[in-house]
Amino acid sequence: MNSVSLPANVSSGSYRLDIPFGERWRICRRLLELGIPSVCTGDGGLQVEMNTLLAALQVRSVIQQHTARRQELVQGLETCWQLNIQAGGQDGQVA
Repeated sequence: MNSVSLPANVSSGSYRLDIPFGERWRICRRLLELGIPSVCTGDGGLQVEMNTLLAALQVRSVIQQHTARRQELVQGLETCWQLNIQAGGQDGQVA
């Protein structure tokens, strides 16, 4: 996966993230759809306002969806399915 990471200790506030140029507009648009204030800056960064833990998790998820390799995304889904099966979920049902 590309090396894009959130700050280690996210507290309420505005963060500048270095996002691959080709992805930052799509990421910004998706974050805005989720109601997370964000803007592409003139210096090539992405300024994101994260005021809740949920917002931080959504930012991480959106970045991962746009920057991870296909195989990494497939492995993540397979892990989720295995955890669901172990928790007692069956054929498309979430435990």
